[in-house]
Amino acid sequence: MVVVADRESPLPQDASGVKLGSSFGSATTPSAGSTGLSVAGFGMPEHELLKIMVAQSPVAMSVVDAAGVGVLWNPAAERIFGWSAGEVIGHHLPTVDPSFAAEFGDIQSSTLRGNQVVAQETRRRHRDGHLIDVAFSTVPLRDHGGRAVAVLGIIWEITERKRIEAELIRQAHHDDLTGLLNRVGLTAKLCAQMEPAAGRSGTYGAIAVLNLGRLKEVNDAFGLPAGDEMLCAFAKRIRRAVRPSDLVARLDADTFAVALPQVGAVHVDAAVARLFARIGTSCVVGGRTVSVELRGGVAVCLESEAPADALRRAAVALHQAKRQPHVRFHVLQAGDDRSFGGRVELAEQLSGAADRGELRLHFQPIVSAASGLVTGAEALVRWEHPDRGLLSPDRFISLAEETGSISMIGRWVLEEACRTLAGWAAGDPASAQLSVSVNLSIAQLQEPELGAHIAEVIANCGLAPERLHLEITESMLSVDLEAAAGVLEHLTDLGVVLAIDDFGTGNSSLIALRRFPFQILKVDQSFVGGIGVRPDDEVIVAATIALAHGLGLTVVAEGVETEAQRQFLVRHGCDELQGFLLGRPAPASQWLGLEWT
Repeated sequence: MVVVADRESPLPQDASGVKLGSSFGSATTPSAGSTGLSVAGFGMPEHELLKIMVAQSPVAMSVVDAAGVGVLWNPAAERIFGWSAGEVIGHHLPTVDPSFAAEFGDIQSSTLRGNQVVAQETRRRHRDGHLIDVAFSTVPLRDHGGRAVAVLGIIWEITERKRIEAELIRQAHHDDLTGLLNRVGLTAKLCAQMEPAAGRSGTYGAIAVLNLGRLKEVNDAFGLPAGDEMLCAFAKRIRRAVRPSDLVARLDADTFAVALPQVGAVHVDAAVARLFARIGTSCVVGGRTVSVELRGGVAVCLESEAPADALRRAAVALHQAKRQPHVRFHVLQAGDDRSFGGRVELAEQLSGAADRGELRLHFQPIVSAASGLVTGAEALVRWEHPDRGLLSPDRFISLAEETGSISMIGRWVLEEACRTLAGWAAGDPASAQLSVSVNLSIAQLQEPELGAHIAEVIANCGLAPERLHLEITESMLSVDLEAAAGVLEHLTDLGVVLAIDDFGTGNSSLIALRRFPFQILKVDQSFVGGIGVRPDDEVIVAATIALAHGLGLTVVAEGVETEAQRQFLVRHGCDELQGFLLGRPAPASQWLGLEWT
């Protein structure tokens, strides 16, 4: 729209600050072919119309000659950049506006030496110092000989558009509640960070996926605002616990992710342990202190690995951690992620295992510490998989808990154990006083009909209720103390015996002993295994036996595997023993001929 003459030609300036080349200076209307513009009906010379158009245009227009001197600067340019026409026209523009200096070099090479329109977006500085976003197109202006003598720039301010775009991107990449990155944002950041590491030997770092247990319970008990308060509190803790270079995201309702760049594989365990220690396991919600079960899965990022794959492997590691009751986090080992797909298939097969007759019971003897005679047995479930053979509980119990099959398995174990015990008594009167111990799952403990079902089973089998011992881990009781107390009191009223299992491995052992009607305490094998090896464990075991006896409880030691352990336990008054030293789990048929108490 604007043609500028060579700098050797004088360029007049009118009161508006719009300069035009001498070719526009004629007071008479030039031929239409001179600019291709028809002014018929406007009643004014062509150059006057052009001056009005440039002056009143809402789009900024500038012309800069080949040396960088301002030739044209319309009022819209003044509004956008703050520089007046007098400060620009006739002056070296890169000197007037230093933010234009580097940009002008690009314009000289791309526009003056080419013949195409160049469009780009950039950030420039306003006269008062604040930054503005602009989009502009430039085109070379040529004299009659075809020589490029200046550059025409058409400029729009896009600061508000950029702000809106940035906000939309922020919303798409961040979690509204906590302000952390979301899954999309984390993946994008990881892509940007991992790209420079591609092709290098070693690893990028590690990704930890953290699960905040008990969120649903807090929501149900105190309302959604309380749950949101807990999430925000832990989000702040995680942010404070990590380094500035680490990335933190909220992946879904109760799951967070932390990316740890430059953490080598040998340092991952220590780094994540520090992270857990700094985050903690409780917070104040609505004036109440709420304990939270924080679990984590960690994957060391492989070279050139896609972020989505690294996150998937960290999620697999989290599943592995949840399968181990006393493990806070699990670092993915080779092959763990490959086994995850098999777990999905295994879960589907497990749901119908009882109906297909694939479940088996093995019984491990419990013996009197004093006499060595068998006093009872613990029923332990096995799965006779048609393709994989006999599977031990550690291969499928956690999977059953995750998928809901545990209730079905628990009912089958209870019924089969009671039938087996009744069969022993019918076949050998000497076994009439034997007891059978059955583990209850957390899902069973929450079933309203649990008491009625147990009463029906022992009645149908003709068992004395006290011969059925139900084992409950203390960690199961932390879900809902009042509800758990009601269920256990109902079971005690039925006459069955309650045992607290894995004692000492949770954080509420003494509370459980005081609050619930237990009659048996089972010392966890992790402490028994330390006898003769770790003096602290010996002190704990001896003190636990004394404490239990002081409360009138029978003590059973689990995991007894050496003669030294047996002698220590007998010496300190332990009542009953269980472990490989006394007998391994075996099918009911192999129990015939045992020496009963």
